[in-house]
Amino acid sequence: MRLKNLLGFICLFVSLSASYSQESIELQSVLLQNESLKNADAVVRYDSISVNMSSFDEMKIYKEYTITVLNKAGNSHIDTYEYYNEGRRINSLEISIYNQLGQEIKKYKKRDFIDKSAVPNGTLYSDHRMLYVDYTPTTYPYTLKFVSEIETSNTAYIPSWYFISGYNLSVEKSVYHIAYQKDTELRFKEDNFDGYDIKKISDDNIITYKANSLPAIEREELAPSLLNRIPKIQVASNHFSVNGIEGNASNWNELGQWMYDKILADRTNLSGASVQNVKQLVAGIEDPLIKAQKVYEYVQEQTRYISVQVGIGGIQPIAAEEVDMVKYGDCKGLSNYTKALLEKVGVEAYYTHVEAGSNLVDFDKEFASLAQGNHAILAIPSDNGYLWIDCTSRIHPFNFVGDFTDNRNVLIMKPEGGEIVKTVSYLNEHNSKETIGAFELMGDGGIKGQVEIVSKGIVYDNHFILEGNNHEDLLNYYKEYWGYINNLNLENISFENDKDNVVFTEKVDVSAKKYGSISGSRMIFNLNSFDRNMYIPSRYRDRKSPFEIERGFQHSDTYKIKIPEGYQIEAMPSNESFENEFGSYSFELEKTEDNNLLYKKKFFLKNGIYPKEKYNQYRDFRKNISKLENAKIVLINNS
Repeated sequence: MRLKNLLGFICLFVSLSASYSQESIELQSVLLQNESLKNADAVVRYDSISVNMSSFDEMKIYKEYTITVLNKAGNSHIDTYEYYNEGRRINSLEISIYNQLGQEIKKYKKRDFIDKSAVPNGTLYSDHRMLYVDYTPTTYPYTLKFVSEIETSNTAYIPSWYFISGYNLSVEKSVYHIAYQKDTELRFKEDNFDGYDIKKISDDNIITYKANSLPAIEREELAPSLLNRIPKIQVASNHFSVNGIEGNASNWNELGQWMYDKILADRTNLSGASVQNVKQLVAGIEDPLIKAQKVYEYVQEQTRYISVQVGIGGIQPIAAEEVDMVKYGDCKGLSNYTKALLEKVGVEAYYTHVEAGSNLVDFDKEFASLAQGNHAILAIPSDNGYLWIDCTSRIHPFNFVGDFTDNRNVLIMKPEGGEIVKTVSYLNEHNSKETIGAFELMGDGGIKGQVEIVSKGIVYDNHFILEGNNHEDLLNYYKEYWGYINNLNLENISFENDKDNVVFTEKVDVSAKKYGSISGSRMIFNLNSFDRNMYIPSRYRDRKSPFEIERGFQHSDTYKIKIPEGYQIEAMPSNESFENEFGSYSFELEKTEDNNLLYKKKFFLKNGIYPKEKYNQYRDFRKNISKLENAKIVLINNS
């Protein structure tokens, strides 16, 4: 009897040990296959989401992912947080950390997570909070396992699924699973599945997508947005709920109509005093666009912005009366508040959702869903379409949104329904920079002169913020901007910001010692002193992705150069001009009657997406330009 007990104990011990060992083996980073490690900073071992939509206003979301982080750069791929609010409850939350041998070294239960507001400094949004873990690794590689369960009544936000969520990230297994009721109408859209091992399994009211062995995508210079190239699934229900408000929509027109009627309705009321103030502001003005500009500038002066993305802070804007009282809001609140003010002075404006950011991401015309969009702006009808204003900016001119929301499909919400419209595009010659200079070259190689830089379009967006910098910051900026000029001194910096025409002008007095290099009786110096474009794209032996010039630009330079007394021109470069599908470049150098020089340059770069096979041609184009931008002239002293 004792022997039987002993044998039973041994069998149980062996069984438990084998089970533990198997789990440890699966989490060991030392056994990762070479295919997973290639070009990877991190490897997703398992990534899954399971959505259970039990009714139009009930949904549970179970997430589980395990990721092995190989180096410091791989930390950008981990998520250690969940959001919650009145309509989104966290049922369970857990994180486990494992070393490279698969041994657990740290565990966080839900009670161990840090609880904080998702919107610092904003009491209007105090119910939007997050639980997170701030984990700092001490060694690499390590493995993190994240598990959570969310329960929500906001079924308009069925999670989309990206099988690869970033560059230099390989995926061993990815699973998307959704279960729903028989009477629920779901819409699915699959994008960029070609070339990937992704299987779809349908079983009554359960749909599962499984992907295996997805290699890491290496980041390549000038590659189009990764979001537009990786495999993804979008899912939406025609019958849904948001914050207790029921909705039905299967296309953008219906979705916009629902937003206008149910979400935006009764949000533009203002006190009598506020209405009177805004009417006094535009008294005597008949032009609706000038009225709109006055109101926009008033909002800039009177309010401040706090950042809350559309999905995190809910979809309904704070009522205009509340924003008017506290003088701050997120993009939704400030857009709705500005819309309310415009409404009171007889100017029509449409609330608009956009996917904002430096990457150009369009709303999908073929798939209507509230999951798209992270920002709110306004569209104001005009004779030429729409004027666009971003009510969160306190410094941008009226009718100029910059590169944050330009050139992309957005959803505008009208009384008659939603409409997908493209915002204003700042492309090619509209993004211009003109540099005008006059400088004198001294006999000791030094230079002294004046420079004027006139910027428009996206170039304006990059330069006009200079007027808010202090003197020390300006000195540092220009010394970096003209970093190829040693011993640079700056004096009399001034700006002119023409907000009506969206033109920014910089005027700078400059001087530098030893700009020209003296050797015996000769002096050599670079002709292009103030706008040298030396960029050459990186070289790739086996380019994988197409490349994109997102917006294009036009640069033009004109310099008058006075050469030192006693010097003559011994050698100067020939004029050159060339053009291809990427743009054009011309360079002219003229010797004037007074033995001085006039330098002119024009560089036009055209926006577009080009196949990878043309990347080397584009690189050669930029190499030729870089060479000419560095052109030198030789003077000789005959005195």
